[in-house]
Order: sequence, then structure tokens, then C-alpha cells
Amino acid sequence: MSDKNEAIRLAKRIYDLDEKAYRASGSALGHVYTGDRKARIDEIIRCMETPEVRFNLRQQLALIGNMAHTIEDDDEREKVLGEYEDVIKDFHEFIDKNGGPSGIMDPIIASLNSLTLKNRMEKQHLIICISRSSASGGSHVGLELAEKLNIDYLDSRIIENMIKKLEVTEDIEKATSEIPESEGSSADIDEEILSFENTSKIRKFIHRKNRYHGLNYLDASFFRMTEIITALAKEQDFVIVGRAADRILTNNRIPHISIFITAPFESRITRVQKIRGCDRRTARKILKAADNIHARYYNYYTGLKWGDANNYDLCLNSASYGIDGCVKLIMNLLEPVK
Repeated sequence: MSDKNEAIRLAKRIYDLDEKAYRASGSALGHVYTGDRKARIDEIIRCMETPEVRFNLRQQLALIGNMAHTIEDDDEREKVLGEYEDVIKDFHEFIDKNGGPSGIMDPIIASLNSLTLKNRMEKQHLIICISRSSASGGSHVGLELAEKLNIDYLDSRIIENMIKKLEVTEDIEKATSEIPESEGSSADIDEEILSFENTSKIRKFIHRKNRYHGLNYLDASFFRMTEIITALAKEQDFVIVGRAADRILTNNRIPHISIFITAPFESRITRVQKIRGCDRRTARKILKAADNIHARYYNYYTGLKWGDANNYDLCLNSASYGIDGCVKLIMNLLEPVK
């Protein structure tokens, strides 16, 4: 079977798995893939075949996995998660044969290190917060951990999607309560609200100023995200990348493990060049801008310094271990001392 045929076959499985997980869970978040089946399968294939955007597909797979974990029926959940694990395995095999993400490991630095760290971490739900400098591979480490631990993966894109879906639901609920009885029977109202064409009418009932209590959008989004993260932390295990989640959980006295992943600036420049196909000067600008965004966000919302080792349980140099090595080290950290 050619790589192209393999990509088509796997893309169809991913699309169908999303449909199966959605139907079995009755998820309020909706499908990961919507619209024309062929168009979305073509999109999945493009992501598989293009290393620069392949991480987007991994995020989508994580969303499907998150949805599968919410299936209430034990037998059905086990069945769908089994299919999900098979798809993840085949996805990684495809990546191995067709070129994975550009590596970060520096073989010279790596030769001076070992993977022997073991310790028992007291926990309730297992929550791992990963902060990272840009192009250090931190997001990839988070995804690999979530997959190996069989728990949910969250990042800014996934959380923002959850917020959008949640707000649509709240718009509908609030609109229902605010529509005067004289405008029609409850049955008529329900029918109108459930109609996609009338979504704009529903939104007119909602005043965003009231929702955000006068806050600007970024601040309101942060507090909204805080609500979601703390609520999830009380119910389930997950790995979360970015969003100052470590400080959010600390402020709410929720046990977690905080990890900062970075690498030497020169190593990260080289990785950006490989991923973006750009020259060194452009890669340098991209890195500086991205690190600045991370730092400003974290510093503003936490009052602490982003990347300061004092703020984390563990700091890792991914140039020393590579992405896979960082995952192995963290997994060892989570195991009891034997």
C-alpha cells in the first residue's frame, strides 16, 4: 500500500472515529469535524502529509480522545477508546515512516544525561501543567504524555473552543429565560432557539457587557478559562500546556505537577528553520516575538516571572533529552520508587 493510500485510509478512520465518539458521548462540544465528509477527509490528509501543520491534527485527535473519555456507558467507552488508541498507534507509525517533527535534541548535551529520575508524587487527580519556551517541543511533550497516560490533553486552542461552545449553550439558555411569555409558547420558543438560522436573534438577547462584567475580552477570557480549568481539575486527570495553568491551580489550591520545558536559543532557532523553512534571521524574529508573548501573558496574569525555575516543580532542557526522552523522564518521575 502506498503512503498516499495509507494516508487516505487513516484519514477516513479518524473522521469516522470522531462521528462515533460524538454519537456515543452526546457531547455538548459537538463534532471535531463538521461539514462535507470528503472535504474534511482531504483536510486531514493534508495535515498528515505536511509536517508544518501536522500538530494541528494531533490537537484534533486529542479532542476526539477527550470526547471519548466522557462516554458514560462503560462498554461503549472502552470500545471507542480502544479504537482511538489503535488510530493513535497507526498515526505515529505513519509519522515515523514519513518524517516526524523536527527534533530538538542536541546529541552532545544528551550524552551527558540519563533517564533515571524516579519519585512518588502525591496526587488526587493527576494534573500536569507544562509551560514551555517556543520551539522547545513542549507542546509535543504534553501530547505524548497525555497519550501514554491515557488522559485528556488541553491547550489554548482546545480551551478556546470549549469556551466558544459553552457560550453558545449559555446564550441559548439565557435567551430562553429572557424571552417574554407573550412572544409564543415554550414549544415555539424551543423550536426557534434550536434553529441554526436564528442564532443571531438569540445573541441579541445577550449583552456581553453583563457577561463580562465590564472586563475587556482578554481579561474576561482568562477568568472564563480559569473557571473551566478549575472545574475540570476537580473531576478528571489531564495534561495542560500553557495558559498559566500552574498558577491558576495553585491559587485554587488544587494539587498538580508543574513543568517548564526549554532549550538553548540556538537549538530553537535551528528547529524553527527546519519547521518553517525560513532563514536564520527570520527564525530569530519569530522566536523572540513568540517568547515575548508567552512571557507577557504569564507575567501579567500571575505576577511572577515566566521561565523562572523557582516557579516550577521541574525544568527540562529538551536539547538534553529530545521530545521522547523528556516524556520518558517525566513518566519515570510519576512512577513509585521500586
